[in-house]
Amino acid sequence: MKKFLILYKLLLVSLVGHCQLNIGAGAQWVNSGNTSVVLQDLNLVNDGSIIAGTGSFKFTGSQNSSINGNSLPLFNVLEISKSNNAKILLNRNISVRALINFISGQLELNNNNVMLSPTANIAGESETNRITGPNGGFVEITQDMNAPASVNAGNLGATISSSGNLGSVTIRRGHLSQTGTGFTNSINRYYLIAPTNNSNLNTTLRLRYFDAELNGQNENSLVIYQSNNSGADWNNLSRSGNNINANYVEKTGIASMALQTLANDNVQQADGVTGLVFTGQRKKATEVTLKWTSQTETNMSGYQIQRRLKNEVSFNDRAFVNSLAPGGNSLSQLSYQNVDANSFTDTSFYRLKIMTTSNTFTYSNEIAVPGKTKGGGGNGGGGNNREAGDTVITTASAKTIPQANTLVKKVTVGPNPNNGNFFFSVNGIEKETIATLYTIDGKLLKQFKIVNLQQQKVSDIPTGLYLLKIPGFETQKIVVNGKGNVAPQSTRSNTNTKL
Repeated sequence: MKKFLILYKLLLVSLVGHCQLNIGAGAQWVNSGNTSVVLQDLNLVNDGSIIAGTGSFKFTGSQNSSINGNSLPLFNVLEISKSNNAKILLNRNISVRALINFISGQLELNNNNVMLSPTANIAGESETNRITGPNGGFVEITQDMNAPASVNAGNLGATISSSGNLGSVTIRRGHLSQTGTGFTNSINRYYLIAPTNNSNLNTTLRLRYFDAELNGQNENSLVIYQSNNSGADWNNLSRSGNNINANYVEKTGIASMALQTLANDNVQQADGVTGLVFTGQRKKATEVTLKWTSQTETNMSGYQIQRRLKNEVSFNDRAFVNSLAPGGNSLSQLSYQNVDANSFTDTSFYRLKIMTTSNTFTYSNEIAVPGKTKGGGGNGGGGNNREAGDTVITTASAKTIPQANTLVKKVTVGPNPNNGNFFFSVNGIEKETIATLYTIDGKLLKQFKIVNLQQQKVSDIPTGLYLLKIPGFETQKIVVNGKGNVAPQSTRSNTNTKL
């Protein structure tokens, strides 16, 4: 042991002038015990072999360092502690048995790969200290997963939950933007997830990312895309949840896994809101509390509250409430509340003027809120006594039209979102028309023959995101949060309707 330490010191002294630790062909570098090899502004060239033991290789200093050589280096612990924005550059593949630990600095793959052992882990990654790969390369781990519960293998950022036995699962993470049929580009991160058992998984998948990897994508509109043919074609899997503070997007009910990435939702929404639910309640003799929620908002400015008392002819503006959607766009439910000063003893009518950033608008349906007489009972209407807390609830899925308050051509869907059972009707068709319901990835689910103003009921639709297409009308996006039992049909070759 003493000879080894003396040799170790002599080697380090002789290396200063050469700026690299060179392990020659046929030579061995042996880490005995918990030895820590510190390479300050030095490159590592491995043409021999490294026996890592339980020790570590720690790259420090303020200059870039590289890992080179003809032989695969096996590290037990690889630690990056660089200052001055310096990084480690891979010029060959490496293998890590226990840990990659980021103190400061980056590890650039440079079109090379990092192979992690099944029990290895990545620690300390952040917006500034992380693995990057602008020129290609990936980091990969393989683990057995039997009914995994929130398993984030290697801390690569792909968290998997499933009640089934996935068998051996290989997870590969790369840092190149993806492109292909389905979208223009993605964030600078992708995952290739390959389970041995890869069917009927009913998996929940959560994919993480860093803000520095957004690549111009709108973080609020990120959804999961999947490709089953190596990135040529991409299917929009939508999402079940997201968190822009914790930087993740999650999707439940995934049947199989393949190549995945995150990109903006390519389902075009009309400016305005969908899934609007508007309610009002008189809690005090002098106040009316108004509440509403929106399922999605696109290019929204805000909501102009308007009121008409029973003895008035027209609506008058009250308060204006700004949209809570960041930048006016949101794919998540948002909730609003406003208290209107109102001492009217008869019925008051309210509506929302839904304003967009392009100065277009539409109106919600009207709601009626009873008044409260001095006696505390009725609404001043004579004989129809209601309590002050009574409310009339109206739901609407609003679509924006320029400077208009009536809709000549209109598709009404309700409720939206729903539990798999909903209805729709169409106003503005002259003859029987075919309406088609598609899954978000374009598979035909159901078709309906409809006539003008006919209410069509739809039931037992599985959880997911769907598109209702009617010739001559804007495509409707339908959100199902419940569970149904209908499977997509094969595309019918005898369907001649142009959609």
